[in-house]
Amino acid sequence: MNLRVLSAVLLALLAALLMATAVHGTAIPWIPQVYQNVSESKEVSNIALAIGDGTKSIAWRVKIPSGERKGDLILAQNAGYGWVTTTVTTTQETQWPSLVYSGTQLYMAWAQGEWYENPTVMGGNVWERDPLGKVRSVSGNVYGADWLRPRLQKGMNGLHMVFAATVISTQMGNEDLYYAYRPWTSDNWTLTVVITHDQVATGRTGGVFYPDLAVDGNTVHIVWEQRNSTSSPVTYTVWYISGTTVSGSPQWGNPVPLSQPNQNGERPVVAVDGNGRVHVAWTDYITETEQYVYYRCLESGGWTPGQLVSGDQSLKVNQIRPTTVWPAIAARGNLVCIAWHGFYPDMALEMEEIFLRCSRDGGRNWGPIMNVSQSSGLSLFPAIAIGSDNAVHLVWEEFHGGSESSYFFNYDAIYARGPSEVHQLFLPLVLRNYR
Repeated sequence: MNLRVLSAVLLALLAALLMATAVHGTAIPWIPQVYQNVSESKEVSNIALAIGDGTKSIAWRVKIPSGERKGDLILAQNAGYGWVTTTVTTTQETQWPSLVYSGTQLYMAWAQGEWYENPTVMGGNVWERDPLGKVRSVSGNVYGADWLRPRLQKGMNGLHMVFAATVISTQMGNEDLYYAYRPWTSDNWTLTVVITHDQVATGRTGGVFYPDLAVDGNTVHIVWEQRNSTSSPVTYTVWYISGTTVSGSPQWGNPVPLSQPNQNGERPVVAVDGNGRVHVAWTDYITETEQYVYYRCLESGGWTPGQLVSGDQSLKVNQIRPTTVWPAIAARGNLVCIAWHGFYPDMALEMEEIFLRCSRDGGRNWGPIMNVSQSSGLSLFPAIAIGSDNAVHLVWEEFHGGSESSYFFNYDAIYARGPSEVHQLFLPLVLRNYR
C-alpha cells in the first residue's frame, strides 16, 4: 500500500473514530471553565442561584433525615475570593429560597412554616431579607406545600414576588396565584391575588402550582401550572399573564394558555432578555417515562409556536426523586439558555444528568444539547443564570452516596461556569512523505 492510500485510510479511520466518540448518544459533553462542590455537606435541597456585579450567590435548604438542622437556610457567596457560607435561618421548615441581585446588593425570599409536620393547622409565612439582613413578612399566614415556591425578582422601582397559596387551611391543593410588591422606599409589602385557583380551570375547579416570575422594567411576567381536576386523569396547563405596574399596582392583561390542550404542561419557567422578548419553557408530561421540554417566545408579533428543545427522544426520571423533568431558563440579549434534568433511553446509566441547550439568536435556532454534569449519580434540579460576559452559570443538586431508599437525602451543591455552546471538533490527520 503506497503512502497516499495509507494516508487516506488512516484519515477515514480517524474521522470515523472521532465521529463515533463525539456524537454517540443524545448530548455532547459540555466543557466548563469552573466546576466546584460548593456545599460539601450532603445536605442540599431546594437550590437557588443569582449572579450580581462581580459576585454570585447560591442558597439551599438543609435536608437531612433528622436533627436540629433539618430546615436551616444556607447561603454561599463568592465575590472572587472563594465561597463563604453562612446560615440565614435556623428552622425546621424553611423551603424554596429565591435570590436576586440589584447590582451587588443581594435580596432573598423563602417560605417558612409547618408545611410538612402539621400544615393544615399551622400554615406558614413567606419572608424577604434585604442586603442589611433585615427580614420582612410578605404574606402573613398562608397554607401550601412544595408547590408554594416563592419567586423573587427586582424591577425599576422595587421588588416583585409570586407564590401559590391559600388562606383557608381546608383548601390545601386549591391554591391561588399571589403577587406581592415592595417599593425600594418602603418596608411594607402589598399582597394581591392575581388568579384564583378556579379562574381559568374548566368547570371552575383546580389549583395553581409552581409559579415563576420575570420582570422587564415596569412589566411583570408570570407563568404557572394550572390543575384541572374535572377530568380523569387530572390535567395540567401552563398559563401566562403580564401586568404593567402603575404606582406599584399592576394592570393585568388577560391570562393566556401556552401549552397545547393535548399536552400536560408542568413546571413552567420564564425569563426576559432586555430586548422586549419573553421566553418560557416547561415540561410536557405524557407518562412517567415519556416527558419533553418545550419552549415558546413572546415577540412583537405574538407568541411563537411551541418548540421541542429537549430533542426527539423522550426524557425519563427515576420516579423516586423527582417524578417530573424540571427545566430552568435564563436570557440575556440574544442569548437564551435552557437546562433540565433527566435521562434518555440510549444512556448507559439510568441516572439523571443535567443538560443544557442555548440559542444565540433569541430562541429561533438552538445549538447542540450538552451534558453538563457527566456524572455517575443523580444530578437534579438545575438553576441557571447568564453573566455580563455571556458565560453560563449553573448549579444543581448532586447525589453523593447511599441506596435507592436514601435518594431524598445526601446531595451537594455543584456549581459550574462555561460557554453557551461547544461544537464537535474533527482534527485532520496529516501525513508527510519524507524521503
